[in-house]
Amino acid sequence: MLTETVEELQALRLGPMAERLKQWVDDPNNRGKSHAECVHALALAQAQAAAAKRSRCFSARADLPPNIAVADVWASAARGLPAQLLGNLKSCDWIRLGHTVVITGATRTGKTYLAAALAKEAALARLTVAFWRVPELLTACAFEKQQGTFTAFLKRLSRIKLLVLDDFAAERATADESHWLRQLLDGRERHGLAVMVASPNAVEDWDGYFEDVTAAEAIFGRLLERSKPIVLKRMPTPKAPRR
Repeated sequence: MLTETVEELQALRLGPMAERLKQWVDDPNNRGKSHAECVHALALAQAQAAAAKRSRCFSARADLPPNIAVADVWASAARGLPAQLLGNLKSCDWIRLGHTVVITGATRTGKTYLAAALAKEAALARLTVAFWRVPELLTACAFEKQQGTFTAFLKRLSRIKLLVLDDFAAERATADESHWLRQLLDGRERHGLAVMVASPNAVEDWDGYFEDVTAAEAIFGRLLERSKPIVLKRMPTPKAPRR
């Protein structure tokens, strides 16, 4: 009976569940446990495998290291990221509510890591996520324009639950590129969807990075109206103790 059940589970593409069933039966500590406990263990194994797959897929699509995790983010009020705030962001409620998070700070303060870790947490929560570095996004927009598929490209990005824009306002955007970003953010605002921005420059310095002033004002309005600003600070390296 066990062999047939394992084969049936594998045929249904429930391999982790099948493997956990074999482990359950072989473990003498499980003798006397209820059927409900067994079913729960099988379901948990399948859920954990699915979460691991979502994590791997997100990291591959975003071209990020696979070991990024919120658990490794350094939360500190002095750093600009209190533990309570990080916990609130980890819950992903802000994504479900369609809010915006703006992360700024000097080089090597962990902006990209924080944005990537929160995006990965959203993927694990079964929310659709797209992670883009803005220069690469604008290159993709130019390509889609040439192919005549720009509208469809924007429509796809306008329906994803969380859009992450890393390296925002890091390079000067032309008038066309400014309009593309405005169109993208307009679509997301219409659908009440969340955006997370990571920028090496302070918000008050963004003006100089967009050639079209009108488009820039619209972009800033979309991003900052309902945003949670996070300004990360570089913490001093602890001095080695004197010997």
